[in-house]
Amino acid sequence: MIMKDKLLSNVKAVKPENNTFEAFKKRFSTIMGDQLDMTEAQLRQIYDGMSPYIDTSIYAEMEDVLAAIRNAYHALVNWVSEETAKSSEKHGDQSDKLANVGTLGSHKSFSKHKQSNHSDAEEQRSKGESYEHDAIQRYMNDEKSFNWFVTHVVTNYQSLPKQRIDVLVFKHEGYQHLELTLFGESFIQQHGFRKAYHLHNKLMKAFHTTFDDLLAKGTVLTSDQAIQEHVLAPVLKRFEAKIAVKVGDDDEQAESL
Repeated sequence: MIMKDKLLSNVKAVKPENNTFEAFKKRFSTIMGDQLDMTEAQLRQIYDGMSPYIDTSIYAEMEDVLAAIRNAYHALVNWVSEETAKSSEKHGDQSDKLANVGTLGSHKSFSKHKQSNHSDAEEQRSKGESYEHDAIQRYMNDEKSFNWFVTHVVTNYQSLPKQRIDVLVFKHEGYQHLELTLFGESFIQQHGFRKAYHLHNKLMKAFHTTFDDLLAKGTVLTSDQAIQEHVLAPVLKRFEAKIAVKVGDDDEQAESL
């Protein structure tokens, strides 16, 4: 084979793969381009990571691939939001003090003050959205973090959907027992319904967060049993221990009175 024919042969061999990658890149840009700003190299890394697990073709499974990316993006938003909330809590007390000082000696009318608060709220929300977007981009630009993102995409594509948790949890004996404790008469009398409701919401969120954390670490959850063993059971065990300590502390306090 002469050199020209060899080069043409190589081009033909690569062309189909390039076409599928271009199709993937174009579809990603259409669906998620306004949410995630990724380089071609990053998209290629996701594409190459997914390719071994696509049974038919990227064209046939394009929407499932994009769904996996979207799920990873939502997990990323949650991670960033949690970090932002933790950061805000650290500075919250100081901000409140400054805000209180700023209102001393104010002679503005209530309507002006209300309008000012509304403007401040809009400004804070805008700053928050901008900060979150910047934080997401910083995460995506960090090599180690982006590798976690890619891993989440690939494992998510192979796993059962996270929504499966909501079906399995209500059948789980450990959850049923914990729910009876949280909303039982004794706990409600000691802590109130609002506290029980808050803890229940934290429990459900912990299931979803644990699911995402496992995917980002490379764990594939392909069955109900896998979700029960790796997600539900460990989270329930942690929460049972916390609630047992809380109830125990309250009992000790009651006995000492």
